[in-house]
Amino acid sequence: MSQFFQSITSLLASQRIGSSNTTSLVLERLYYADGRHHPEHPRHGSFEGLSNLIAG
Repeated sequence: MSQFFQSITSLLASQRIGSSNTTSLVLERLYYADGRHHPEHPRHGSFEGLSNLIAG
């Protein structure tokens, strides 16, 4: 499980999304709400496109 959180952290850092804790929490909720935490999801492991929903 820690590998999963390390992956999320590195994805956020590589996409240079704001360092705000609030932004990170919102992205994490959107990630789960979209079902991307399931290995079968086509965008599993990707936060691509989620930040567009925040910037709205």
